[in-house]
Amino acid sequence: MRVVGLGQIHFWEGGSVWAGVSLAGTGEHAHHALQISCGLKGPVRVAGRGGVVEAAVVVVPSNLQHAFDGEGRITVTLHCEPESTLGRALAARFGGDRIVAAPDDLAQRAVEKLSRAYSAEQPDDAFIAVCREVLGELAALERVPATVDRRVLKAIAEIRRRLHGEIPLAAIAQTANLSTGRFRHLFVTQTGVPFRRYVLWQRLQRALEVGVAGASWTDAAHAANFADAAHLTRTFRRMLGSNPTAFVIERDREATLAVEQAARSPRAARRARGATPTKTQRVQSRRRADG
Repeated sequence: MRVVGLGQIHFWEGGSVWAGVSLAGTGEHAHHALQISCGLKGPVRVAGRGGVVEAAVVVVPSNLQHAFDGEGRITVTLHCEPESTLGRALAARFGGDRIVAAPDDLAQRAVEKLSRAYSAEQPDDAFIAVCREVLGELAALERVPATVDRRVLKAIAEIRRRLHGEIPLAAIAQTANLSTGRFRHLFVTQTGVPFRRYVLWQRLQRALEVGVAGASWTDAAHAANFADAAHLTRTFRRMLGSNPTAFVIERDREATLAVEQAARSPRAARRARGATPTKTQRVQSRRRADG
């Protein structure tokens, strides 16, 4: 198993943050969330439509195929649901059809704030608050476009409530007081993604929350109504570019920083990109898989 990253993942309503050392690049993938990747000690590289963008802060639109590489550095990647107020403002500011670098002044402020928050060993809630503050500054909230149709917002809330079980299109359409055909059209228009793919993305987020909290990936898969762990892994790879076990959770930021320093040496960086996990990591992964 190749380890892609080591660090923390935190979730909130409408978004998440992945923070830690990037040990290897991801494969090509696409997900519903709008992505903002920040390199705290140097630029990140994101390849996609139109070539490669290398910058301190890179913005990836919703549903756009891309591959990420943090170059062995500490990175903070923010995911924001495009239907949220922040998500719509970010899309309005940076566009929705190509990967772009944030302007230098905005990028510098974002990196400075995130660097201070990450190195200060703040409690998780304080770190999340800084991440959301950075999103707000990048979004320039005065630019928020028209809100999402309230019927779609109601449907999204119902989808999230039902993630543990089946989610029939007809039932969700009824929640929105629309026919199935009319709801399907409205949902794609408002979210930019077909209903089934949106549901799959939400299931993946739920499974991630459960898995990161310490459950086995098999239990996490069942909690989000995936058929099994293999189904979850295939979805994870398609939407996030790696396997669930490729990101090792490490809540001690000092330990993560030490790994980053070691990985930045040329020999260690080459070894990290093609390395097999340590014995401890293999044991941890086996325990999670076995439940």
